[in-house]
Amino acid sequence: MPLRAFIFCLLSFPALSAIAQSIRGEVVDGNDGKPMANVAVINVYNNSGYTTTDDGRFLITANKGELIEFRKLGYKIARVRIPAGTVPEYFKIILQKGPIELPEVNIAGRAKDYKSDSLRFHEIYKHELEFPTMSTLDMIQHPFTALSKTNRQIWHFQKEYDRFQKEKYIDYTFNEKLVTNLTGLAGDSLERYMRYYRPAYEQLRNMSEYSFYSYIKQTVYRYRLANSPLRNTQ
Repeated sequence: MPLRAFIFCLLSFPALSAIAQSIRGEVVDGNDGKPMANVAVINVYNNSGYTTTDDGRFLITANKGELIEFRKLGYKIARVRIPAGTVPEYFKIILQKGPIELPEVNIAGRAKDYKSDSLRFHEIYKHELEFPTMSTLDMIQHPFTALSKTNRQIWHFQKEYDRFQKEKYIDYTFNEKLVTNLTGLAGDSLERYMRYYRPAYEQLRNMSEYSFYSYIKQTVYRYRLANSPLRNTQ
Protein backbone atom coordinates (compact mmCIF):
# COMPACT_ATOMS: atom_id res chain seq x y z
CA MET A 1 0.00 0.00 0.00
CA PRO A 2 1.31 3.50 -0.85
CA LEU A 3 2.56 5.46 2.10
CA ARG A 4 0.38 8.29 3.33
CA ALA A 5 2.42 11.44 2.96
CA PHE A 6 3.09 13.47 6.09
CA ILE A 7 2.40 17.11 5.32
CA PHE A 8 3.56 19.89 7.55
CA CYS A 9 1.95 23.22 6.80
CA LEU A 10 4.64 25.67 7.80
CA LEU A 11 2.89 28.75 6.47
CA SER A 12 -0.74 28.83 5.44
CA PHE A 13 -2.70 31.51 3.60
CA PRO A 14 -6.15 31.52 1.98
CA ALA A 15 -6.10 30.56 -1.69
CA LEU A 16 -6.84 33.55 -3.85
CA SER A 17 -8.30 31.78 -6.85
CA ALA A 18 -9.24 28.43 -8.36
CA ILE A 19 -6.58 28.54 -11.07
CA ALA A 20 -3.42 26.43 -11.00
CA GLN A 21 -1.13 27.42 -8.17
CA SER A 22 2.56 26.99 -7.51
CA ILE A 23 3.04 24.24 -4.95
CA ARG A 24 6.34 24.54 -3.10
CA GLY A 25 8.05 22.40 -0.54
CA GLU A 26 10.79 19.94 0.25
CA VAL A 27 11.20 16.17 0.44
CA VAL A 28 13.18 14.57 3.26
CA ASP A 29 14.24 11.04 4.17
CA GLY A 30 12.06 9.58 6.92
CA ASN A 31 15.05 7.74 8.37
CA ASP A 32 17.47 10.62 8.96
CA GLY A 33 15.49 13.74 8.01
CA LYS A 34 17.99 14.75 5.33
CA PRO A 35 16.83 16.48 2.11
CA MET A 36 16.38 14.14 -0.85
CA ALA A 37 17.57 15.07 -4.34
CA ASN A 38 16.26 13.59 -7.61
CA VAL A 39 12.83 12.69 -6.26
CA ALA A 40 10.30 12.60 -9.12
CA VAL A 41 7.40 14.99 -8.38
CA ILE A 42 4.45 14.22 -10.69
CA ASN A 43 1.06 15.88 -11.12
CA VAL A 44 -0.93 12.76 -12.08
CA TYR A 45 -3.76 14.81 -13.62
CA ASN A 46 -1.68 16.27 -16.44
CA ASN A 47 1.49 14.13 -16.21
CA SER A 48 3.70 17.17 -15.69
CA GLY A 49 6.69 16.44 -13.55
CA TYR A 50 9.93 17.69 -12.10
CA THR A 51 12.67 16.40 -9.81
CA THR A 52 13.76 17.82 -6.50
CA THR A 53 16.94 19.85 -6.33
CA ASP A 54 20.08 18.93 -4.38
CA ASP A 55 18.54 20.46 -1.24
CA GLY A 56 15.29 18.50 -1.67
CA ARG A 57 13.21 21.48 -2.84
CA PHE A 58 10.44 21.23 -5.41
CA LEU A 59 8.08 23.52 -7.28
CA ILE A 60 5.11 22.27 -9.30
CA THR A 61 1.81 23.77 -10.47
CA ALA A 62 -1.51 22.15 -9.58
CA ASN A 63 -5.19 22.95 -9.21
CA LYS A 64 -7.17 22.29 -6.07
CA GLY A 65 -8.20 18.66 -5.81
CA GLU A 66 -5.36 17.37 -7.99
CA LEU A 67 -3.01 14.61 -6.86
CA ILE A 68 0.77 14.93 -6.60
CA GLU A 69 3.01 11.86 -6.40
CA PHE A 70 6.55 11.70 -5.01
CA ARG A 71 8.64 8.78 -6.31
CA LYS A 72 12.20 7.64 -5.71
CA LEU A 73 13.88 4.28 -6.12
CA GLY A 74 14.03 2.43 -2.80
CA TYR A 75 11.20 4.45 -1.22
CA LYS A 76 7.44 4.05 -1.00
CA ILE A 77 5.37 6.39 -3.13
CA ALA A 78 3.96 9.39 -1.25
CA ARG A 79 0.79 11.05 -2.54
CA VAL A 80 -0.62 14.47 -1.65
CA ARG A 81 -4.07 15.72 -2.62
CA ILE A 82 -4.13 19.51 -2.99
CA PRO A 83 -6.90 20.63 -0.60
CA ALA A 84 -10.06 22.26 -1.90
CA GLY A 85 -9.94 24.93 0.80
CA THR A 86 -6.90 26.71 2.14
CA VAL A 87 -3.73 25.63 0.35
CA PRO A 88 -0.55 25.63 2.44
CA GLU A 89 2.20 27.83 1.08
CA TYR A 90 4.82 25.18 1.87
CA PHE A 91 4.74 21.39 2.06
CA LYS A 92 7.16 19.04 3.76
CA ILE A 93 7.02 15.48 2.40
CA ILE A 94 8.60 12.56 4.25
CA LEU A 95 9.51 9.44 2.25
CA GLN A 96 9.96 6.08 3.93
CA LYS A 97 12.11 3.18 2.74
CA GLY A 98 10.34 0.53 0.72
CA PRO A 99 10.26 -1.19 -2.67
CA ILE A 100 9.50 0.97 -5.68
CA GLU A 101 5.96 0.52 -6.96
CA LEU A 102 5.38 0.12 -10.67
CA PRO A 103 1.80 0.38 -11.93
CA GLU A 104 -0.01 -2.88 -12.62
CA VAL A 105 0.24 -4.08 -16.22
CA ASN A 106 -3.38 -4.61 -17.18
CA ILE A 107 -4.31 -2.20 -19.94
CA ALA A 108 -7.04 -2.98 -22.48
CA GLY A 109 -5.96 -0.15 -24.74
CA ARG A 110 -4.51 0.18 -28.21
CA ALA A 111 -0.89 -0.14 -29.28
CA LYS A 112 -0.79 3.44 -30.56
CA ASP A 113 -0.85 4.69 -26.94
CA TYR A 114 2.18 2.67 -25.91
CA LYS A 115 4.80 5.19 -27.04
CA SER A 116 3.40 8.22 -25.20
CA ASP A 117 2.77 6.15 -22.08
CA SER A 118 6.34 4.81 -22.13
CA LEU A 119 7.75 8.32 -22.54
CA ARG A 120 5.79 9.46 -19.50
CA PHE A 121 7.14 6.66 -17.32
CA HIS A 122 10.65 7.25 -18.61
CA GLU A 123 10.42 10.84 -17.42
CA ILE A 124 9.24 9.69 -13.99
CA TYR A 125 12.18 7.29 -13.58
CA LYS A 126 14.68 9.17 -15.74
CA HIS A 127 17.37 9.38 -13.07
CA GLU A 128 17.36 5.61 -12.42
CA LEU A 129 16.94 4.52 -16.05
CA GLU A 130 19.82 6.66 -17.30
CA PHE A 131 22.14 5.49 -14.54
CA PRO A 132 25.14 3.84 -16.31
CA THR A 133 25.48 0.07 -16.22
CA MET A 134 28.77 -1.79 -15.83
CA SER A 135 30.34 -4.43 -18.04
CA THR A 136 32.05 -7.49 -16.55
CA LEU A 137 35.41 -5.80 -17.12
CA ASP A 138 34.20 -2.63 -15.37
CA MET A 139 33.09 -4.69 -12.37
CA ILE A 140 36.51 -6.32 -12.12
CA GLN A 141 38.29 -2.98 -12.37
CA HIS A 142 35.91 -1.20 -9.98
CA PRO A 143 34.72 -3.83 -7.47
CA PHE A 144 33.59 -1.35 -4.80
CA THR A 145 31.32 0.40 -7.29
CA ALA A 146 29.95 -2.93 -8.48
CA LEU A 147 29.23 -4.05 -4.91
CA SER A 148 27.54 -0.80 -3.89
CA LYS A 149 24.09 -1.57 -2.48
CA THR A 150 22.60 1.55 -4.08
CA ASN A 151 24.07 0.75 -7.49
CA ARG A 152 22.89 -2.86 -7.37
CA GLN A 153 19.42 -1.67 -6.41
CA ILE A 154 19.29 0.69 -9.39
CA TRP A 155 20.54 -1.99 -11.81
CA HIS A 156 17.93 -4.42 -10.49
CA PHE A 157 15.25 -1.79 -11.01
CA GLN A 158 16.44 -1.25 -14.61
CA LYS A 159 15.93 -4.97 -15.31
CA GLU A 160 12.51 -4.98 -13.65
CA TYR A 161 11.50 -1.87 -15.56
CA ASP A 162 12.53 -3.50 -18.84
CA ARG A 163 10.36 -6.51 -17.99
CA PHE A 164 7.48 -4.20 -17.02
CA GLN A 165 7.72 -2.33 -20.33
CA LYS A 166 7.70 -5.55 -22.35
CA GLU A 167 4.64 -6.87 -20.53
CA LYS A 168 2.90 -3.53 -20.98
CA TYR A 169 3.64 -3.59 -24.72
CA ILE A 170 2.01 -7.02 -24.98
CA ASP A 171 -1.05 -5.79 -23.08
CA TYR A 172 -1.38 -2.74 -25.33
CA THR A 173 -1.05 -4.75 -28.54
CA PHE A 174 -2.71 -8.06 -27.68
CA ASN A 175 -5.76 -6.46 -26.09
CA GLU A 176 -9.31 -7.62 -25.43
CA LYS A 177 -11.00 -5.09 -27.72
CA LEU A 178 -8.93 -6.12 -30.73
CA VAL A 179 -9.37 -9.85 -30.12
CA THR A 180 -13.13 -9.49 -29.67
CA ASN A 181 -13.44 -7.46 -32.88
CA LEU A 182 -11.48 -10.06 -34.85
CA THR A 183 -12.97 -13.21 -33.33
CA GLY A 184 -16.18 -12.45 -31.46
CA LEU A 185 -14.84 -14.02 -28.26
CA ALA A 186 -16.09 -12.52 -25.00
CA GLY A 187 -16.36 -13.25 -21.29
CA ASP A 188 -14.65 -16.32 -19.85
CA SER A 189 -13.80 -17.69 -23.30
CA LEU A 190 -11.94 -14.49 -24.17
CA GLU A 191 -10.07 -14.51 -20.86
CA ARG A 192 -8.99 -18.15 -21.25
CA TYR A 193 -7.93 -17.71 -24.86
CA MET A 194 -5.82 -14.63 -24.07
CA ARG A 195 -4.13 -16.43 -21.18
CA TYR A 196 -3.32 -19.57 -23.20
CA TYR A 197 -2.16 -17.83 -26.38
CA ARG A 198 -0.52 -14.68 -25.03
CA PRO A 199 2.48 -14.09 -27.33
CA ALA A 200 5.98 -13.40 -26.07
CA TYR A 201 7.41 -9.91 -26.43
CA GLU A 202 10.10 -10.92 -28.96
CA GLN A 203 7.54 -12.89 -30.96
CA LEU A 204 5.16 -9.93 -31.07
CA ARG A 205 7.88 -7.45 -32.04
CA ASN A 206 8.87 -9.59 -35.03
CA MET A 207 5.31 -9.80 -36.39
CA SER A 208 3.92 -7.57 -39.11
CA GLU A 209 0.36 -6.35 -38.70
CA TYR A 210 -0.82 -9.00 -41.15
CA SER A 211 1.02 -11.85 -39.42
CA PHE A 212 -0.23 -10.64 -36.02
CA TYR A 213 -3.87 -10.74 -37.15
CA SER A 214 -3.24 -14.13 -38.76
CA TYR A 215 -1.77 -15.38 -35.49
CA ILE A 216 -4.93 -14.39 -33.63
CA LYS A 217 -7.25 -16.02 -36.16
CA GLN A 218 -5.23 -19.24 -36.33
CA THR A 219 -4.89 -19.61 -32.57
CA VAL A 220 -8.57 -18.84 -32.01
CA TYR A 221 -9.42 -21.58 -34.50
CA ARG A 222 -7.25 -24.03 -32.53
CA TYR A 223 -8.73 -22.80 -29.26
CA ARG A 224 -12.30 -23.33 -30.46
CA LEU A 225 -11.44 -26.75 -31.88
CA ALA A 226 -9.84 -27.85 -28.61
CA ASN A 227 -12.82 -26.60 -26.58
CA SER A 228 -15.66 -27.73 -28.84
CA PRO A 229 -18.38 -29.83 -27.12
CA LEU A 230 -17.99 -32.62 -29.69
CA ARG A 231 -14.25 -32.98 -29.04
CA ASN A 232 -14.75 -32.93 -25.28
CA THR A 233 -17.24 -35.80 -25.39
CA GLN A 234 -14.88 -38.12 -27.29
